[in-house]
Amino acid sequence: MGTPYKSPLGINASKTDIESFAEDVAQKAGFNPGDSIEKLVERSGGKLEVGSSGSGDDESGSIVARAMNDYTIYLSRHTSLARDRFTIAHELGHLLLHFRKIQEENPGAVMRATRWVDENDEQQKRAEWEANWFAAAFLMPAEKFTDFFNENDKNLDATANHFRVSVAAAEIRSKSLGLST
Repeated sequence: MGTPYKSPLGINASKTDIESFAEDVAQKAGFNPGDSIEKLVERSGGKLEVGSSGSGDDESGSIVARAMNDYTIYLSRHTSLARDRFTIAHELGHLLLHFRKIQEENPGAVMRATRWVDENDEQQKRAEWEANWFAAAFLMPAEKFTDFFNENDKNLDATANHFRVSVAAAEIRSKSLGLST
């Protein structure tokens, strides 16, 4: 019998609560915008690998979590470093938001999250949204993002470069914070 993989399910916390949690995690970890997220993963017991975790994640990232300090994040061979940072933060979101619930309900289970979720499963889809909210706030904390964005004449390229994210991620964050349309 193989490993009993479980997919993350939403915790149904509000976007505001998840973003606040992400900013608190970053602060407690001493992680500042632009810092190496790769080193953070290593310090917390995780590993990064380029390639697939087995199926359904060749074109995007995934995570296999065996314990809070024993996990592997898989990155696509086809993405940029800026995109990879968001992917890593997204997968950390799954670890920090969703893994404990899996362990409580299924002791010994291994969490495996890929981009491909059951579109008929609202809780799996919710977990993806929650991990995205976590990643955005972790990499681009609201106050720091707002200050930098406004001080730099709402220049998305400069903002993306400062936070070491893709222009698309910076644009989505600026819209979600009501800084642009």
